Amino acid sequence: MSIALALGVVLAVACVLLVARPFLREPAPESDLLDEPGSDEQERIALAEERDRALAALKELEFDHRTGKVSDADYRALVGPLRRRAAELLRALEAAEAPVRVRANPEAVEPPVRVNGPGEGVLGNHEIPPGNSGAHAGR
Repeated sequence: MSIALALGVVLAVACVLLVARPFLREPAPESDLLDEPGSDEQERIALAEERDRALAALKELEFDHRTGKVSDADYRALVGPLRRRAAELLRALEAAEAPVRVRANPEAVEPPVRVNGPGEGVLGNHEIPPGNSGAHAGR
């Protein structure tokens, strides 16, 4: 019986190794190199990094003002230019990313929701008749 038990153990180990062999091997990658970003992508990355720095500086200034490290006069003198720069960068980044979103999925671009008054207007591509503000037309 001990020979049958040993043969069963050897067979079980062989089966486990056979099944696990693909998972134990190191896959050989074709190439670990990333594609070099294009000039548009590099511009977006640079804008995003600058935006992050501007927002971090604004957040730090506000924290320093709240903790009393920056006086009210200094805060007022510094916060305006920082906010304007952050807003400029956000607009520039949004403008740089807009063509990418349209190229990726042009059908997904829908007009914004516009409401003229209570129950009047357009919701997506469906018109809302007056008086039916809760109901979706055609659904």
